[in-house]
Amino acid sequence: MIEAVAKLPQRSEPEQRLEQHAETEAFPFLNLGEWAGCEPDERAFLVRGLIPYGCVTALYGDGGSGKTLLALWLMVCMASRSSAKWLDETALGWKSVGLFAEDDAEEIVRRLHRICIGTGVDFAAIVPSVIVLPGVGFDTIIAYFTDTGELVLTPLMYALLDRVRAEAASLLVIDYAAAVFGGNEIDRSQVSAFMRRLNALAKEHDISILLLGHPSVDGMKGGRGTSGSTAWRNQARAFLHLSVDEVQDDPEERRLLTLALTKSNYSRAGKTFRLASDGSRFDILEAGEGIPRKEKGVRLSASQKVALKALNQCIADEAVRSPGGAIPTHVQCAKTVLWREYAYRMEISDSSPEARKKAFSRAVKELVAKGVVGVVEPLAWIMDAGDK
Repeated sequence: MIEAVAKLPQRSEPEQRLEQHAETEAFPFLNLGEWAGCEPDERAFLVRGLIPYGCVTALYGDGGSGKTLLALWLMVCMASRSSAKWLDETALGWKSVGLFAEDDAEEIVRRLHRICIGTGVDFAAIVPSVIVLPGVGFDTIIAYFTDTGELVLTPLMYALLDRVRAEAASLLVIDYAAAVFGGNEIDRSQVSAFMRRLNALAKEHDISILLLGHPSVDGMKGGRGTSGSTAWRNQARAFLHLSVDEVQDDPEERRLLTLALTKSNYSRAGKTFRLASDGSRFDILEAGEGIPRKEKGVRLSASQKVALKALNQCIADEAVRSPGGAIPTHVQCAKTVLWREYAYRMEISDSSPEARKKAFSRAVKELVAKGVVGVVEPLAWIMDAGDK
């Protein structure tokens, strides 16, 4: 005789989920009662208003704009223990670790030496506090996705975090996003998972992570500096965009740049810096909220740049006051014959005397046509907006 077996009631799907959850650690819901009568600490910043602690700040810049130099400058300023400032702010941390995927050891050392000279910091003094890993010659991926979609950190990322802990570092620089991300740059889900993990690691280690990257063509045109999926920008808690100014008219021939804080979750966005860099330091020409970008200016050929530099120098050395008339009364002038001699000495053309003469004559005509220079024989001057 076959005994009847009692049929167990079928559990509903919600009941199954509750049972599964009972076997796992409870989610950390916030107990607001513990905060009654207390105030949380203010948000901590590595660099006030620009780079917060405990999360990722993205620094994106056009190729060759100087974002790596800007990051190394920050590391030097931190190591200087407040003797050097970064963007006129004191960095509230001393030690830093950096992965530079595109640079070899010699190039990094060259840049650090130039920065130290430009900022007046002793190179030997920063050595214990600037920990750099050149990425040339090995795989720089710090995280990748398995076939099942799981995000996995690589031994390289664990090595970086170990060094952060060992040095008690305040900053981890990762240069640059495309070289370290082992996923699809335009996959929103993968990028979001990667950025969330970086934010979690920054929080866990109480550090700032500065992630460098290259904007897409559209990102450069729009001035926002974005690239690939919008999650790169959305998941960063602050976003800095470094761009090369269209108009390069610095009398000292430094590179002119604009650094804009285009997003900030924990401070006011919109702060903008106009910078001039000679490859060793960044001088702030102007800083403020939402400084408009310069309008696209005229492009100068190599010979035109030499001629303009020669006129600047000639005016500086042997200026002649404007006689008035067709020449604006407020400008300083130079004799055209002296201007020509300065241009020749600056090798406006490295060819024959006849070639130099033609190069100078052509450059003068083009500078006048572009409204950069004014000429009323026997004098020449540099035009400003009010003269045109």
